[in-house]
Amino acid sequence: MTAQAFIPYFDLLLSIALGMARIYPVAYLVPVFCFQHLRGLPRHAVVFALGMLPAPGIRQALIDAQVNWLSLAGLMFKELVLGLLLGVLLAMPLWLYESVGALLDNQRGALIGGQLNPALGTDTTPLGLLFKEMTILLLVTTLGIGTLTQLILGQ
Repeated sequence: MTAQAFIPYFDLLLSIALGMARIYPVAYLVPVFCFQHLRGLPRHAVVFALGMLPAPGIRQALIDAQVNWLSLAGLMFKELVLGLLLGVLLAMPLWLYESVGALLDNQRGALIGGQLNPALGTDTTPLGLLFKEMTILLLVTTLGIGTLTQLILGQ
């Protein structure tokens, strides 16, 4: 086989990489995707699978626009920044509920040992974790995860 036979696949791989550039920051920041439990190669496989969804449209736009390597680098940077901003905006409500739980735990003195000795461990509070997990559960059960994915991919 010659290298010319693989050129359409390189274009598709480039469009998948552009699609993944928006999804990676969102997936790292938004706790709904739960990347603290999904480590290594499966994490990249999930982002790759999500990046394949907008790839045909991105590929057609790249073919129609006839872009060069400098504009591709600019597009990649734009998608990374857009993913970062989108991830921060989508993670804020979950951070809010976790902070409310941490405030309530702080008021009842649940973590007083951590304030006296910071070397005790993590700063997660039981009620903050409960509020965050309950919000994620409500988001998943009320079909909000589909809306969240459409918001990420449909911009």
